[in-house]
Amino acid sequence: MKIKILFLLLLILPQVLANSHYSYEHTEELTSLIDWRSYEPNTFKESLDENKPIFLLLTAPSWCYWCQVYESEDYLFHPSIVEKINSEYIPIYVDADQRQDLTRQYLEGGWPSTTIMLPSRERLLGFSGARPPQLLMQNLEEGIAKTQGKEFTERISYSYTKKQQTIPEEMDLKLLISGYTNYLLRSYDTVHGGFGTGQKFPQGRSLDYALEIYETTNDERFLNLVKNTLANQYTNINELETNYNLFDPIEGGFHRYGTTREWTPPHYEKMLYDNARLLRVYYHLKLIEEYSLVNEVVDKTLSFIETNWYNPEGTFYGNSDVHGEQHYYAENPRPEGKPRVEKTVYTNWNSEAVITYSYLFQKTENPKYEEMSTKTLNFFKEDIEQGAYHYYKDDEKGVRGNLLDNSYLLLAFIQGYESLNNEEYLDAAKTLADYSLDKLYDWNSGGFFERNSPDTKIYAPGENLLLTNPIEENGIMSYSMIKLYLLTENLEYLNAGIKTLGSQLDNIGGLDRNYYYIKSSELILENNLLQKYYDNEEIIKKIELEKQENFWADNLIELYKEEKTSILLIGIIALIAGFISFASPCSLPILPAFVAYSLKARRKNLKGMTVAFFLGLSIIFTILGMTATTFGIFLKTNLTVFSQIAGILIITFGIYILFGKGFSGIHIKQKKPTTYFGSFLFGGVMGISWTPCVGPILASILLLSSTLDSTLKGGLLLFLYAVGLGIPLIILSTVIDKRSKKGKIWLFIKGKILKFKIFNKTFKVHSTTLISALIFIILGMLIFSGKLIFLQKYVSTGSIQKTLLNMEQALINL
Repeated sequence: MKIKILFLLLLILPQVLANSHYSYEHTEELTSLIDWRSYEPNTFKESLDENKPIFLLLTAPSWCYWCQVYESEDYLFHPSIVEKINSEYIPIYVDADQRQDLTRQYLEGGWPSTTIMLPSRERLLGFSGARPPQLLMQNLEEGIAKTQGKEFTERISYSYTKKQQTIPEEMDLKLLISGYTNYLLRSYDTVHGGFGTGQKFPQGRSLDYALEIYETTNDERFLNLVKNTLANQYTNINELETNYNLFDPIEGGFHRYGTTREWTPPHYEKMLYDNARLLRVYYHLKLIEEYSLVNEVVDKTLSFIETNWYNPEGTFYGNSDVHGEQHYYAENPRPEGKPRVEKTVYTNWNSEAVITYSYLFQKTENPKYEEMSTKTLNFFKEDIEQGAYHYYKDDEKGVRGNLLDNSYLLLAFIQGYESLNNEEYLDAAKTLADYSLDKLYDWNSGGFFERNSPDTKIYAPGENLLLTNPIEENGIMSYSMIKLYLLTENLEYLNAGIKTLGSQLDNIGGLDRNYYYIKSSELILENNLLQKYYDNEEIIKKIELEKQENFWADNLIELYKEEKTSILLIGIIALIAGFISFASPCSLPILPAFVAYSLKARRKNLKGMTVAFFLGLSIIFTILGMTATTFGIFLKTNLTVFSQIAGILIITFGIYILFGKGFSGIHIKQKKPTTYFGSFLFGGVMGISWTPCVGPILASILLLSSTLDSTLKGGLLLFLYAVGLGIPLIILSTVIDKRSKKGKIWLFIKGKILKFKIFNKTFKVHSTTLISALIFIILGMLIFSGKLIFLQKYVSTGSIQKTLLNMEQALINL
């Protein structure tokens, strides 16, 4: 008996260890090892203040197996990685489901997703999946190296361009429909079902459209397409270990996707949105042709959703865990303990469920489906005056203002009204439509923006607005607006529906994400809505003009235009910034070099050489200003390399002087001294050398430059900054020149010849040459090593210097 028990333990133990080592529960135990921050303004301020890079993790361990693998001691929570992230990074943890808005913005291809960003929020590198500690440590070191010794500023910018509105023609719509239909056949995998020949994601909407085509045309190809796909997604209960496909034959429901063309093995998590779409299409298939396979799939999927995800008080939960993958699902009978259900209510996924269940009620009049749809719509109906929230969990409500949630919920209310015949749902649809037109619609170009959220406390500065136009959700909005027009005859809805489709006309392709554009096209053609539009074009134009007068996106653009056109004000700021930079501790090591260079000048051209020096200095900063959004950013993020190059050049100049070569530069026959070119070249090199030391204030001037509406203005702004730096030098050279006329300074400059022996060989060097060369060599070494910046610590303790540093900070904060 003891031997049998021991044998059973040996069989069970590997499975238990596997399930406990990579599991949601184990991930939760380890999460606190890293000092995670929330995604909010204070977190990004901390990154800037401490000059630390950002480690952004997008993860979904509630269902994602590889997230559970990554978030273990073998990978992310390896002791060396934990220590490095906690000490050198600002780590941010993002739940990929609760923040689908950030997932859409940052996802590196799949889950888990890691992005390393500079303190300025500029992406440095990123990857998906579990990365081993050795490689991950290399990535972390790279992020640290790119951050150390550099200065970063917060950059807020909005990319928005007004476009010509597009009204599709009848032929455009017909081509869309025929193109989509043909694409279904071209991409259909005749052997294994589904679409394409790689990883297989279920395309429920596309399959449903194939059934619609069959019902209209009796073309057997489209019916067989759906039946063959179902047959290949199905898993025979006797082949669990050898050929597990998308469908779970024991508990019912579909897994998220198949990792191969053959659908096997699947990613074992189950998602509400996939199952809602597939339930609808296979119930549609059952209405066309009832047979044992489709009956089993529909019945078991209905049972799985109702048993695991439906809350009897209304709404549906989001997903089910992988639960050890094949160690659980490929067993029959299955081990004790059911997969964990994530009991978060997601608005967009619940909308998919309502669309399916209200359809089921429409086809069956089963009161259970009516109750499930009604309770769920009633839950959301109470909370839509300011648009849809993304999720609900316990007493917590998620982020607002995203097109993702508003588009799906709008369609769910329209479908609910049509199926359940409840006027309250039509009113709710109008509320959401009006909100979306007010906050998300582009009244200049047509189409809807990704995001306009009032929840600024859970975004990085400026990220609550995202003025891109996502394809899938714009298709949903186009279809919803057109359906809503047919129900209300409100011309605003007609206008938005047609022009939203028109705005994406060149981007519409095949499969699920483009499905609603095809449904929109069909509605427009069936109801002759293009003619309706043109019959009311004058009224529509008046509506648009009224909306455009107070369009929030235009107001945003005008705000930035005011900043851009105030060139006089920011020019004065740049000039003052140059004066302050010159007077700051940064200039103290530079001045001896300038004086040393002046020692090499002839008395009669001292001011001329200073002007040449200033021109070399100013041209560097002018180039930075004219290329503030390209080369300027590149220079800012690679200042260490440029500083080292400049340091080597200055050391070389020092050695050049020491050997008596001076700075004659290119010898051109002319009356003026040939040292002008050398002075110009020296000014340019010093411009690069100065850049790291005056980094914070220079970066702020570059940021202002990048907001100007022309490269000429950007160059002018940085030229004025260089003037602020250069004028004191010109004044200094004038003082030296005047003093030299009295003979005191010039007597020192004239110096004398020094002689010394090395290995019985006599060397001669002029005193001013020696002083100049040594100053250049020392300065070059300081710049190359990066210690020039740190000299500020030892010269900035006086009251004057503190005042100057405070003035610098005030300018940076403007």
